[in-house]
Amino acid sequence: MADSPLSTPPETAPWRNLRDRYRLYVAGCIAAVVLPSLVYAGIMLYGYDGLPYLRGDCQYYFYTAVSLWNDGDLDLSNQLPSPLSRHSGDVSLDLGGRLVPKHPIWFPLLALPFIVAFGPPGALAFNLCQLALLLYLTYHLAARFARPPAASLAVILTGILSFLPHYVWNFSPDVFVTLLLVAGLVSLPPDRSPVLIRCFAAGLLFGFAVVSKYPLFLALPGVPLLVGRPFRRTLSAFAAGFVLPLVAWACLNVHLFGSPLVTPYDRIAVIQNDVTTVHSHRSDFNVPVWTGIRQQLFDRRLGLFFTTPVTLLALVGLPLLARRDRRAALYLGGTLLLIFLLFSKYQWWNASHRGNRFLMPIVVLATIPLAVLIDSTTRSLKGRRGLTKTASGGASPDPPRVREQRHE
Repeated sequence: MADSPLSTPPETAPWRNLRDRYRLYVAGCIAAVVLPSLVYAGIMLYGYDGLPYLRGDCQYYFYTAVSLWNDGDLDLSNQLPSPLSRHSGDVSLDLGGRLVPKHPIWFPLLALPFIVAFGPPGALAFNLCQLALLLYLTYHLAARFARPPAASLAVILTGILSFLPHYVWNFSPDVFVTLLLVAGLVSLPPDRSPVLIRCFAAGLLFGFAVVSKYPLFLALPGVPLLVGRPFRRTLSAFAAGFVLPLVAWACLNVHLFGSPLVTPYDRIAVIQNDVTTVHSHRSDFNVPVWTGIRQQLFDRRLGLFFTTPVTLLALVGLPLLARRDRRAALYLGGTLLLIFLLFSKYQWWNASHRGNRFLMPIVVLATIPLAVLIDSTTRSLKGRRGLTKTASGGASPDPPRVREQRHE
């Protein structure tokens, strides 16, 4: 017969409780990764919609990786299928007149070992690995604010009921940048203690996220809300990590375009009738903001209301998150709003096959308030059942094992 808790010596009881909590945490993590992955495996077996997984922008990231490995350069001219005019708007023109990647090279650079080892299927394998890692890290982030079962359920719901499954049969740079952003947030000390190496690592990951997807610079203004005192030390460590990818990015821009502030998106090659001109993405943020908001919410193929309603439900949890950690709620709410409003202005916001991939950071980070919403709801229901038992003469409910903590 198992030992009763009352028979456990006082000095070992806390360790047993800690072990049980650890097992619950691990079980939640396994469920959060495995259950969505089973759905993803079905998508892989089915082949999604029958179209290639190297579709849209994905193929250009793949061409970049092949060029780096085979030629040791970024000249895509001998990688692109003919005619070159079919790639108009998808590559850039460097100062020497060569066609070079329009998209940041950090994603294909990291996926290079998979592509070298397995060829085109290696890109798909890398995509599956980064999706699994994204689920894993998102769970750890959500579990900072909610109990493990609630965090696990929130990740499962987001992993299955959002548009994320539509990017399994893919080589997705948007999964990559979302992964970097989540990894950066996980790297920050959860108790806001001045652990400088963690602040440095967070800055490094944020930096790579920004140089891999420029709009993610909007995740930076709220960072002081997430680090602890002394700010001079913690923010300096964060900035030291952040600046390293920026230096590499600036050097690459100088090499290709002659200036650290001229990016590939400023020299997009437009090829018509064998004549090549350049176009800048800076002029593409020209949509009236209310039109963009309406489209991003209610477009039947791409809008959040139709493709990811679980994200809109998750936003209900932001006030509940604020009761537990006001600064985290302010950071999340402000950052997600800024990203949403920026892409509401973007002319090419609809360049996705299903769901607005540009809003993937919003969808994934919304898992945090969703976990808090689930946690608060289950606590409330449990409390009401306990009150009902008490009123009817039953036993009083057990106090919750884990008390909510509030961080100011």
